[in-house]
Amino acid sequence: MRVVVGRYNYTVSMELTRTSYIRILRIASAAIVIIVIVAYAIWRSLNYARGPAIIISEPANGSSAMASTISIKGHVDRVNNLTMNGGPISIDEQGNFVQSVIVFPGTNKITFVASDQFGRSEEKELDILGTVGFKVPSAPLISTGTPSKNSTSSHP
Repeated sequence: MRVVVGRYNYTVSMELTRTSYIRILRIASAAIVIIVIVAYAIWRSLNYARGPAIIISEPANGSSAMASTISIKGHVDRVNNLTMNGGPISIDEQGNFVQSVIVFPGTNKITFVASDQFGRSEEKELDILGTVGFKVPSAPLISTGTPSKNSTSSHP
């Protein structure tokens, strides 16, 4: 290394001693460990930054149901609570869920809402076309307002 002081040039040689070499290795090792820890923390926190996710694997959106009930299967990530049309759904440890639903004739809208521990939520809608007809019960008898002979009246 060359040092200039005024008009004089000095050459100083710096040799690496065993102590300075060990010191450099310790600093470099500590820097590598810190970089690995920071990279791991960033990698793990990216999942939380993304928020909840709902993936419905079966049935496909807009599909037709040939039966009066269907089974909806799916998977959620980073979710604490999952609801379907306002009712809670059980989730297993891997985030999978299976829910049976009654399908009525026509378009059935099914809404899933997932929320995470930070209060963020995601909503996903599923439209299922019901093609099976249901028996409609007969209409109840409508009273005409005149009591029959056998009925009792509470009117004065």
